[in-house]
Parts: sequence; C-alpha cells; structure tokens
Amino acid sequence: MYSELVTLLSGRTLDDEAVREMVAELDAALREPEEWMLDFDPETIRQLTVELAIIDYVLIGDKIDELHELISDEFAEPLKPFPYRDDNEKVLVADYFAWLDNELGARTPAWELLSWDNDLDDNLHVVIVRRLDTDRIVGLADSLGLRVSRATDAVRLP
Repeated sequence: MYSELVTLLSGRTLDDEAVREMVAELDAALREPEEWMLDFDPETIRQLTVELAIIDYVLIGDKIDELHELISDEFAEPLKPFPYRDDNEKVLVADYFAWLDNELGARTPAWELLSWDNDLDDNLHVVIVRRLDTDRIVGLADSLGLRVSRATDAVRLP
C-alpha cells in the first residue's frame, strides 16, 4: 500500500526503483523509529521536531516567487506582486527578502520573516512573526540550539 501511496503522492514521477527505496526507508522508519533517527545528529532532530510542532506556521517553497504567493496568502490584504528586475528576471533571494522586509515592516502590526534552517531538503522554510517578537524568538531559538535567523540575515540561500 505504501508503494501505491508514494507513487500517487509523487504524481507518478518516480520509477519503480525509487519507489522501492522510499518505501524501504519509510518501512524502516515506521518499524524502528528510534533506530531510523540515529541517522540524524541531535541538532537536526531538534530542528525537525520543533518544525513539526509548529508546521501549521511554517511556509515551505522551492522557488522564491512561489514562496511569495504562500506568504501573501497569509494576509487578509495580499502583498504587492512579486518584484522582478528590469530585465523581467526574478530578483535574487537576498534582494527579495530585503524588499519583503520593508513590505512586512510597513504593515500594522509590523511583521518579519524568519528563516528556519532545515538540513533535510533544499527548500526555503520560513515563519512569519510579529516584528516586536523577533529578537526574543531568535534569542530563544539560539539558546535552544535551533537554527533560526531573520530572512534578511540568512546565510544559506538556494
């Protein structure tokens, strides 16, 4: 049943071998979760565990313009359209985060985007928080050993 589920959830894009590998990993994780978790270092487990606890507040995107749509959807008054460069190419991630920071800071209440580091994939994981809480959140995260930063300070950008 997991084979069919993985096949369907992947949009039927995986070949049989890839499906078998995923199902074997899934089986191992479900059969002996403690042993499966040994593949990860404690910091990654902590990061993932907290992210799963707050998953309803985490926005995940693999492309910055798609992430923009997810962020915009979180507000009753949508954000301005995604900013493109003069040559109609996407702005760089760092430039987008700087632009977005100004947009979110101008709202009432002021908001800020935090980058939630995730070693398990290459997607951008972000959380929108009240700007007045940002310093406390980053401080708490740091004291707990979590990798959380202002999106404008994020070092690891795809």
